[in-house]
Amino acid sequence: MSGEKKGSVIDLHLPYYLHLAEGPLVFITAVMFDKKNFDLWEIAVRMALNTKNKLGFIEGTLKHPDETSDEDFSKANTWDMVNSMLCSWLLNIIDPKLRTTVAYSETAYAMWNNMKKRYSVANTPKIYQLKATIANCKQGSLKVGEFYSKQTNIWNELNNHAKVPKCSCKGCKCEASE
Repeated sequence: MSGEKKGSVIDLHLPYYLHLAEGPLVFITAVMFDKKNFDLWEIAVRMALNTKNKLGFIEGTLKHPDETSDEDFSKANTWDMVNSMLCSWLLNIIDPKLRTTVAYSETAYAMWNNMKKRYSVANTPKIYQLKATIANCKQGSLKVGEFYSKQTNIWNELNNHAKVPKCSCKGCKCEASE
């Protein structure tokens, strides 16, 4: 168990905290990445890591601490340990045939970006296919709830493929609105 102590109590909300049950063989999600389901896999992984307060490792916002003192050295070691655990977790939920393509990444951030660059690509033919499926979707013999679920799933998949840029600055200097 690693984490930082506040007085004599371990702070369970710190990103460096690992519960005793969170070992390298843990499957953080039931969604296994198979080369075709990156969008769903990404959502599942982000959700799982968010519950563990570990998103900063894959987003690159939780940087490796500099080692200028003994305390910093200890923090750097803890960061390395948690980063290694995240790499293990990610490898556990990637199809075994694909693991070697990312296994040599030194950080969870590098592993995540490697996967994202290769598999999170806007797919114009897929977007066209989803729009055509929506346009041609008929209820047929499906119950109302089943038809609604089918439609919702297609719309959600389309929203994941056709991502609309969002303004991240104040006063829209990034030109996302265009």
